[in-house]
Parts: sequence; structure tokens; C-alpha cells
Amino acid sequence: MVLDRYIAKSVISGCLLACFVMLSVFAFVDYIAQLSDVGKGDYGPFQAAVFVLLRLPQRLYELSPSIILLGGILSLGALAANSELIVMRASGVTTMRITRSVLQTGLLIAILVALLGEYLVPSATRTAIIYRAEMIETKLIVGGSQDIWARDGNRYVHVKKILPDQQLRDVRIYELDEKHQLNTLTYAERAQYQDEKWVLDNIKRSTISTTGVDTIFKKQMILERLLLLELFTVLELEPKDMSAIELLTYSRYLQENNLDDDEYLLSFWIKVFTPLTCLVMLMIAMPIVFATTPRSGGVGQRIILAVVIGIVYFVINRSINHLGLAFNIAPLLSAAIPLVLVMIISLYFLRRVN
Repeated sequence: MVLDRYIAKSVISGCLLACFVMLSVFAFVDYIAQLSDVGKGDYGPFQAAVFVLLRLPQRLYELSPSIILLGGILSLGALAANSELIVMRASGVTTMRITRSVLQTGLLIAILVALLGEYLVPSATRTAIIYRAEMIETKLIVGGSQDIWARDGNRYVHVKKILPDQQLRDVRIYELDEKHQLNTLTYAERAQYQDEKWVLDNIKRSTISTTGVDTIFKKQMILERLLLLELFTVLELEPKDMSAIELLTYSRYLQENNLDDDEYLLSFWIKVFTPLTCLVMLMIAMPIVFATTPRSGGVGQRIILAVVIGIVYFVINRSINHLGLAFNIAPLLSAAIPLVLVMIISLYFLRRVN
């Protein structure tokens, strides 16, 4: 329908404008924060800028509810300022019909946000963290965007994935002799730092000599040294940077080992509800636009109101999330309560406007 396309075009334009403004501000703030590390290793101003750009998908994902709220208010506010919403309603188009058109566009945006958080954010964040580590720790990290390589004397360690709690997956250890020839190749399915030692599980160890290759299999092996623990501080992904599948997989691993998985389950449900939060933010924008007019403050009033609502929602959401962890409230409930509250409030004001 023509009306749906017109409203969709307006909402998307407003969201793009809000996205540009907010990302520019936060990118500048992030860049200033990185200047304290400039000069370490090969980490210079250009490398700091690259790191900030690589972290933009994560920033976009985190700010997506606020961006959509501000974008919705800007776009719909422009329609209200030009009296286009008044003409629509005078033509028999109800408030709920306009809201439905807005939410149709919001659904498309929510799907894009979900894809962003599941695929682009984890990949881009890993690339950013490893790139920064490569620049700062030039003598330690020589890997690419997916695999980690670390050197310790004549030993080279290749790690496919670093998980929280100082755990490694798919570990290969290459040991060289005095002539820099490959002497031993060790593969471990998993490695974890416990009691000041590295415990390797499901081992395949091959020793290379002039007579051939001798391979043995072990259930477990203990090493005093493997990977510097300091690397975890620069390479380990936080729960908010992991994909929903990774969070769910790791939380199941923690459950199987009788470990606390509430933080990862909470991050998982936050991932699930973030796209829905974007839709709810558009629902909030509707009564704000219909309840304010150019005479009552216009664009300025709506923007200030959007910023205040965004800040209040952010504070309440984080507070409920952390309180849920502190008081052992189910992660699903902790993640859902802020969303449900805002949805009820927005529906209440939409009915009043209608």
C-alpha cells in the first residue's frame, strides 16, 4: 500500500539519520578512550581508529533501541510538523492503522538488528580485539581474525577459540628443536587453566624423528606453561559480544559441569529480546508524536523526551538485569521484565491517544 511505503520510507530515513548522529558521537568518545594506549607496541592513532571502526557494529547493536526510538520520533515528528499525520487521520486513517504501518517497518528493522547481533557483531568484535592485541602485543600474537597464534620460545601455540573461564578449544602446540625443525606436534580438544597449571583433554601427540613419526593418545596432560594469562584480558569475548548460539552452547557446558551460568543465560535472553525492544521503542514513539505539536514544543521537545526515555530505559533495564543476578532471579524473567513494562506503558498511552 502507498501509505505503508511512505511511512516506511520516512521511518527508515529517520533511523538512518539517528544512527549517523549517535554512532558519530560514540565513535568519537571511544576513540578518545583508546588514545591512552597509543604508543604501546605498534598501536598508533591510525590503528586506534581502525579498532574503533571495527567495534562500530557492536555499538550499533547496543544503541539500536535508542536509535530506533530517536529515528521514529524524528521521522514521525517531521510528518506531524508538516500536518501529514493530521491529513491521514482526517482521511479516516486511525491511529492504530498508522501504528501498524510503523511497526511493519519496525519488524524489518528488528530482523536486521537480530542478524547484526548474531553474525556481524561477534565476528567484527573478535577481529577488533585480535587486531588491537596484535598491534600492542607484537611479540606474542601473530594470528589472523579467527585463529590465535602465540609464541613461547621454541614453542608455537595455535588456538581456534578462546572461551571464558580461561578455557581454550582446539589447541595445537608446535615444538621446534635447536635447529628450528618441527620436533613435536600436540593436539588437544580442550585446555583449561586450573590450580596454576594447564590441563589438556583428549590429547594426540606426535613426535617427529629421523626414523619416522610416533603418535600416542592420552586422555589428559598437564603443562606448566601454555598461553600467557594476560592474553585473556585482551582476547576474551564478553558475554554481550557473543552470539546467541555461542551463549546458549556455553551456558549448557556450564550446567553440565555444575557451574553458574546465569550471566550467560541472561545475555542470551537479552540477545533474544533486543529486536523486540526495537519494536517497543517505535510503539513509544507513536504517542509522543501524537501528543506533541509544533505549538507545544515541536522537534526540540520530542528529541529531549526521546533522549530522556532512552536513558531511563537503559538505567532501569541494566538495574533489573543486575538485580536479577544478585537475587538469583531467573535470567528469562530479568531480561523480560523491562520489555514487558515498557510495552504495557506504550499500549496504555496509545489507547489514550486513539
